[in-house]
Amino acid sequence: MKNIFKLSILTLGLLASTSCNNELLDTYSPGVIYEEDALTSSADLQLLMNSTLSIMVTRAESEYVSIFTDEVGIGFANGGQGITEEYVFFLNSGSDFPSSIWAETYLAISRLNRILAAADKITPKDTNDAALIDNIRAQALTLRAYGHLRILSYFTTDMTSDTALAGIIADRLFEYDVNDFPRSTNGQFYTFIHSDLNRAITLFQSSALAANPNYGNINFARGLKARAYAYKGDYTNAESWATQVINTAGLSLATKAQYRTIFWTDAIVPEVLFRVQRNVQQNAQATNLHNAWFSVRPSAAGSPYYEVSRALHNKLNPNNNTDANNFASLIPDVRANLIIGPDSTIDPNYASSANYRESDRLIINKHGGRLNISTNTAASATANTFNNSFKVMRLSEMYTIVAEARANASDFAGVRTAIKSIRDARYGASTTVATPASATAAWKMILDEKRLEFAFEGYRYLDIKRMGTKANSGIDRDPADYSSLTSNFPGGNPQNLPLTSYKWTLPIPTIETNVNSQIVQNPGY
Repeated sequence: MKNIFKLSILTLGLLASTSCNNELLDTYSPGVIYEEDALTSSADLQLLMNSTLSIMVTRAESEYVSIFTDEVGIGFANGGQGITEEYVFFLNSGSDFPSSIWAETYLAISRLNRILAAADKITPKDTNDAALIDNIRAQALTLRAYGHLRILSYFTTDMTSDTALAGIIADRLFEYDVNDFPRSTNGQFYTFIHSDLNRAITLFQSSALAANPNYGNINFARGLKARAYAYKGDYTNAESWATQVINTAGLSLATKAQYRTIFWTDAIVPEVLFRVQRNVQQNAQATNLHNAWFSVRPSAAGSPYYEVSRALHNKLNPNNNTDANNFASLIPDVRANLIIGPDSTIDPNYASSANYRESDRLIINKHGGRLNISTNTAASATANTFNNSFKVMRLSEMYTIVAEARANASDFAGVRTAIKSIRDARYGASTTVATPASATAAWKMILDEKRLEFAFEGYRYLDIKRMGTKANSGIDRDPADYSSLTSNFPGGNPQNLPLTSYKWTLPIPTIETNVNSQIVQNPGY
């Protein structure tokens, strides 16, 4: 059998993900090329890797998580977006949230498997080329592990249980006409994930190429091991791997100035372990990160569908300072200025406002935003302009994993130390952090810190799923965002999504259940 693809001249972006029989293609068709002719060099593998990255990581996770949880409120320019779906916790097997996560991840994994299969057949030109092929192979293994961990985390009912069901292990190329596959258990998934990551780390070490945060790399692979062990609840290993990443030469938490550039100008700083870079040609409203929440750009004039939720704002600006344009100097925590836009209108009497949506405009500033109103935002919907990358892992996550490990060990002083490291960096000075007095308080401290640190980066849903019960803390929305005169969405009341809700596990999407007779749906759906 020969595998065939229809290829773009400039990219391998239209690579198919299934195998076909050459007998069906006896008639010559211009533009058709066999796989063994398409993937013959390290350069070909890299092209396919580039297209794979653009599929695997999109804005979907950041977008849907922010709306479904408590990161956004309804914007004054909202035209109906989300208010009958994610914002009111509507979720079923046909919803965009689970469908996007499932389809994007498995499509990307199919291309990664294509890379791995082809890499084994390519004869390197020399030792340098051999090292490059090994590095690409390691990238593919790392990203395949990332994809499987993503599927497990969203679609299993209990990440800590080896016997709970996850998804389908995609460890090879599948025939196009074979659709019936059962779900594997978490235990099988974790074994597969760590096997891929162990192989990847060995290959990264042997190839001896410098870690590039724009591609899968050894720091990301080690960070994924820490994340996977934390999800499993194996905090001995989670802390060990997280600490190894923290102590890696060349990595450090960003300064306040650097932290802004990570998100506003897309600078590469030592805190970023892995991101998916996007070029200006890819700048489009339908796929841009900032356009998940705005029609045009991250500003009041950019038609915000969504705004920073009042509850999140109150965490960042507890004194309700109304001078948003000067938050950089007025509020020590850089995350306030980073998340809340300088052209925000902050109503100190928002709770009793007759027109809350108009009087209290909390502009999301995080991705492609700006320091103050004297400058323009880097991000817009204009073609061939700035395009923010998707940040998949940052070093601060490793500190929160260490904090989780310390909380699990009832070492509350250790929790304080890990959280203080993050706050010191974000405040640009030594901070006073109280030691939590109980296990519940320790987990709540971690959950609250992650809420500020990773807002609009796609973490909140899984963080509440994993730690909400331990912290006795779930969805936190201000009543103004769901029961005020002009933001009256009673379905968005947090009481409608308790920590015991089955909706903390996503449903297997219809796109899978319609064709796979062996797949088992999650409870409640």
